[in-house]
Amino acid sequence: MQRPSRSEFNARTQQLVAYLRDEIKEGTLRVGDYLPSEVELGRKFGLSKESVRRALDILVNDEWIVKIRRVGNRVNKSDHIGDAVESITEVSSDSVGLTELRLAHYPTLCDEGRLQQAIASFEQANPGIRVKLMPTSFPLDFAEHGIADVITLSAWDALKLKEKDPSLSLLADASDTRFAHSLLTTPFHSDQGRVVASPFVYSPIVLCYNRDHFAACQMEDPGEGWTWYTLLKSARTLHRQLDVRGFVAHIQSVNRWPVFLLQNGFRFQAGEAQRAAEDPALWESLRISRDLIYQQGAPTLWTESDSDVERWFRDGRASMILTTFYGMNRLKDTDLNYGVAPLPALRTQDTLLLVTGLAINQRSPLQEAARLLVQHLSSLEVQTDIRQNTLTLPVHPNAINIHAGLIGNRPHGEGAVSQQWDHARTYSDLSMSTAVLEAIREELKAYWSRVEDEAEVSERLEVLLGL
Repeated sequence: MQRPSRSEFNARTQQLVAYLRDEIKEGTLRVGDYLPSEVELGRKFGLSKESVRRALDILVNDEWIVKIRRVGNRVNKSDHIGDAVESITEVSSDSVGLTELRLAHYPTLCDEGRLQQAIASFEQANPGIRVKLMPTSFPLDFAEHGIADVITLSAWDALKLKEKDPSLSLLADASDTRFAHSLLTTPFHSDQGRVVASPFVYSPIVLCYNRDHFAACQMEDPGEGWTWYTLLKSARTLHRQLDVRGFVAHIQSVNRWPVFLLQNGFRFQAGEAQRAAEDPALWESLRISRDLIYQQGAPTLWTESDSDVERWFRDGRASMILTTFYGMNRLKDTDLNYGVAPLPALRTQDTLLLVTGLAINQRSPLQEAARLLVQHLSSLEVQTDIRQNTLTLPVHPNAINIHAGLIGNRPHGEGAVSQQWDHARTYSDLSMSTAVLEAIREELKAYWSRVEDEAEVSERLEVLLGL
């Protein structure tokens, strides 16, 4: 097929600009609406992503739209008669008087947290309120830009926000959820002691294993007393006898490698960058994580995400994986005979606790309706639905203790690891900022790949830890 000429590309670009401007003028796209994605516009007009962006820059320069980082392109003005700016400072309602709440949420929560079903039951109980679901990987951005009334908030994102604003002033005081374990609210405390998010669902990092593989090798299931060296030895046996990958983890994830630091007692102390970079606890932690990559007797396997790990396990090509109850939802519809166990130990058997909460935008005029929504999502009704229809762990103790009517393939031993509070730790226990943790991870990629040794990496870590 002949490549379009430059003049054809220019014509298509102008067509795109004219099309969007007309959509805005005619009121099809109203102020506050978001344009279709750049990929969708490119497909519609036969343009590359770069060409679409150039077209959008024209509309930005003319103030028709504004680009919002990691959110999208929002209509900024309109010639349409009667069009009014819709912002979070105004109560949103439709033509029949329904109040519209906007909930920005992590996309996976539709499956892992049954959000759509929970919203349907909320709207049935509150006929004057409609909830608009806004899936996004960056709910906090939606709150900061005044787009959402309620957001889902991970412990990681809460820590990032707290580093910018220790008082967490963006978020309102959380609804009372004293029934939840106190550790589940820990990530959502401001420096003033306010709790700004109600815990919704959670998971520790756990070890998941194929019970048939262990039985075939006449090995006992993983359990108490296991260390990472026990796991490494077992992984070699499983590979040798079954020709499978004994153990797989997306080790470079910020939800995975910090576990080894927590277990080995490494804690960063401000002003001690050089000592921290040479701390034996740090390097023993990192050394075992690298040994798990290379010393199983199997070819090295690199993964792009946690879902790669769960896919290998689901297909029977891996015997043990590092995962979460969130991730195990991918196993719910299989006939896999699998179990779950606490993490093997270094100095301790600590694990990283992942929590997702529900937070209300402090600037939302719909505080009462937002609070009703959060209370509904935290209710025993919704939490029970999560427990019965997913592998995700609900925060309500009366829901987590339900054992009847559970749907799907459940792991053996889940009760023993779902509430291991004595070993649960959070990111803040490391006393390191999210920026430093992410920067260290980038430096460690060379170490994990065996491109650099410990001395080389240590020199750069001194700089990072001294920031």
